[in-house]
Amino acid sequence: MFEVMVNDSSAVAEARRRAVAAGAALGFDEVRAGQLAIVATELGTNLIKHGGGGRLLVGCGSDHIDLLALDKGPGMADVPRCLADGYSSAGTAGNGLGAVRRLAQAFHVASWPAKGTVVMACLSRKGESACEPRQEDAVGGVCIAKPGEQACGDAWAAHDAADGCRIVFMVDGLGHGTEAAVAANEAVAQFQRSRHEPPAQIIQAVHQALRHTRGGAVAVARMDPASGTVAFAGLGNIAASVVVPGGAARRMVSHNGTAGHNARKIQAFDYPCAPGGVLVMHSDGLSSGWSLDAYPGLARMHPLLGAAVLYRDFARGRDDATAVLARMPVVKGALP
Repeated sequence: MFEVMVNDSSAVAEARRRAVAAGAALGFDEVRAGQLAIVATELGTNLIKHGGGGRLLVGCGSDHIDLLALDKGPGMADVPRCLADGYSSAGTAGNGLGAVRRLAQAFHVASWPAKGTVVMACLSRKGESACEPRQEDAVGGVCIAKPGEQACGDAWAAHDAADGCRIVFMVDGLGHGTEAAVAANEAVAQFQRSRHEPPAQIIQAVHQALRHTRGGAVAVARMDPASGTVAFAGLGNIAASVVVPGGAARRMVSHNGTAGHNARKIQAFDYPCAPGGVLVMHSDGLSSGWSLDAYPGLARMHPLLGAAVLYRDFARGRDDATAVLARMPVVKGALP
């Protein structure tokens, strides 16, 4: 995922160009590329007109592009009204977000008065009008390199197991830049090989796999809806919390150490997580002073919106930064 700071019309053009290039790399045809260009342009233009500037994030999936427009402007008191065609607070035709919603396969908005707005639009390569539910609808993450760096030393991955559990993994390669990215990529590769093991064993396997790299902080959480618990194992400074409806965030314990170099103790701890609970994980590129309660309704929204809000408001700006939100899965056979 990369970001483009959007503060003038030339930045809108740059955001559009880079979004279209990302789509071309995924095999978007001419029609879908044109639609991607429209969406990027509308989102970028809205950042300037309504948000006083902001940033556009572009993330690439296996067959889709996620666009996230983040601003700290006045926000919206009535989101449905603002999305209606013909409504405008800036003297324009008022069709921008409506066009984005029609072109996107997934479209979500989070906004609060005086707290800015985050708009998410997902466009698939094939342009299906109705997409099947995907894991991405239950897990969402923002992963951005340190300003000025091309390679990101953070990474994350998620897996939904056959037993109904959801496993989320995160790594923060030591430092930043290319060598940190090498460590992060190796950690994710080992997670994919070990993802069926218990969390502590996954961390141990990643620790061994990173011995030839500069190493990093790693963490894994296994969300089990049958037992209503999250098993968490961490090594280093990956922060993780469980947020349950109507309750405060419960911070999880991570051991001191650096995967690949120093791991005196690797142990998993279980934390209760009721239905509707949300797992929040982030690297130390974000400060830990956040609270989802400060954004009414955010915990129930698409996880990618939550990750984007935390990145927007709590990124330190001097390191790689990653935030991931994941919902507790529904027990198999139960009504959602």
